[in-house]
Amino acid sequence: MSSKFATYELEEEAKAQGYSFVAGVDEVGRGCEHPGAEVLTQMGWKFYYDLTLDDKILSYDFNGNIVWQSINSIVEKDFCGNLIELKNRSVHILVTPDHYFDVLRRRFKRDKLDGNKLKIIGYVFNKRKCVTDLSANDFIPCGGCWVGEDKKYFVLPAVKKEKHDYSGKNYNKKKIPMDVWVAFMGIFLSGGYTSYRKGGSYVIGIRQVKKENYKKIKNLLKKLPFSVFEEEDNTRLVIRNKQLYMYLSQFGKCYTKFIPDDLKALSPPLLNILIDWLIIGDGSCYKSKNRKEVCMYYTVSKKLKDDFEEILLKAGWTYKTVVREPKDRYICGRLIKKENCVPCYETRLRRNNKVTVKYLHKTKINYSGKVFCLKLPKYHNFYVRRSGTGYFTGNSGSGPVTAAAVIIPEHYLQKLMGRVKDSKKLSERKREALYEEITQNCEYGIGKIDNNVIDEINILEATKLAMRDALLCLKNVDYALIDGTVKLHDLWVPQQQVIRGDSKSISIAAASIIAKVIRDEEMRTLHWVFPEYNFFKNKGYLTLEHRKAIKLYGSCKYHRESFRLI
Repeated sequence: MSSKFATYELEEEAKAQGYSFVAGVDEVGRGCEHPGAEVLTQMGWKFYYDLTLDDKILSYDFNGNIVWQSINSIVEKDFCGNLIELKNRSVHILVTPDHYFDVLRRRFKRDKLDGNKLKIIGYVFNKRKCVTDLSANDFIPCGGCWVGEDKKYFVLPAVKKEKHDYSGKNYNKKKIPMDVWVAFMGIFLSGGYTSYRKGGSYVIGIRQVKKENYKKIKNLLKKLPFSVFEEEDNTRLVIRNKQLYMYLSQFGKCYTKFIPDDLKALSPPLLNILIDWLIIGDGSCYKSKNRKEVCMYYTVSKKLKDDFEEILLKAGWTYKTVVREPKDRYICGRLIKKENCVPCYETRLRRNNKVTVKYLHKTKINYSGKVFCLKLPKYHNFYVRRSGTGYFTGNSGSGPVTAAAVIIPEHYLQKLMGRVKDSKKLSERKREALYEEITQNCEYGIGKIDNNVIDEINILEATKLAMRDALLCLKNVDYALIDGTVKLHDLWVPQQQVIRGDSKSISIAAASIIAKVIRDEEMRTLHWVFPEYNFFKNKGYLTLEHRKAIKLYGSCKYHRESFRLI
């Protein structure tokens, strides 16, 4: 018998201890991310345990745009088993086996001018798919289109004159063309500094040793409403102005610089100007073997690195960031020890804003600990960053949490051996056939927690409640085998938590089959009451068709409030 099927060893061990009626318990309806990922919020990058309901996160909508949206609730649960890892140089995904993604498919059109050949004209949202069901032709979005603000001018704040200031200079508000301002901010954040000298000298300096870049910077600074001075070594440009100094001094030194929020909210064309000048100041570009330009940006400020990744995403790029650890080095004959240096962040710009599943290496990673997800009001995905690159991950699906408990009689055991395994690894036809057999020949119970209760209590407590209700339906039970690490408090019978129980215990595997089929069948039944949502086809998952129906007709009483799409 193949080892991929569940066995009866745990049940036999319990019966050897004197227990006669051993029940396997499992549930369906959840899927989460490994906590090592950071979530992009309007307040910067945050790990899930730092998130609050006041944060707004970045999501991918039906039309390929990226937008901010609020968080309804933060889901945290215990997990013990195999996570699914999908990885290559462009992306690193690590999720539970029941996690869902919004996937894209290529859109083709025949070109009448070129022999009626099929040609790719774009990518469209296809459906939500479980990570275990992803196919080679699926694409996971890693970026999208940002609308942003298309401002024409930046207004430099006014500065009050001090009593002893007799210079006669005007410190009123100044309007600066926005394209000039973002270019200046790019070069200042990369290679600029501010300093105050006694006697009232406010200095803004830009240093650049490359001659071609020096000329570009000089021409740019002349477009500002300030006088520009050249230092004697022709590697430094200086502006002496109190008003500009007072604004720029907030950005700190090289280790603490950052991009202000008003610039991060700009439109892609303006953001690309900012990116170009950041690279001129502290980056490099070269031609690759395929003659495409490759650009990289360097900074020692973690905050600036984080902000740079955000504006790249909004400007239509993706990225890969690596950390260059410091080494001992000599500067002008003087030894600089690595202990006195900080890491340097190297961010490589990439053009492709989606990743092909076909080229991802899939492995299973054993893990025991916390996993997380977010409940969102509209687009059910959010942007996360892992291993220096990011992608849009799906969030917990809608629908009830359904649990089942099963006691398999000994006389029927042999008929199920070698046929029963985790419900997620069975085809729908095989799963439903086994469901009919199990329910006709075994004692079983069902526990179901609907959307209203799930919205009131967290997903973990809802799972415990569903499992407990399933056990209460059994007439004869004196021992419980429970999938995972969930411990039911105040249970009237002994219990044993079984990691990856649906692949070890035939009773737990049978319970997973019943729970899965019951939940899917409920969604099919709801189809006849609410045919406009086509629950028969999508089984409650938020496919594009389902989302459009919710947008058109509103939500029904069976939709979770936290997933309402109105």
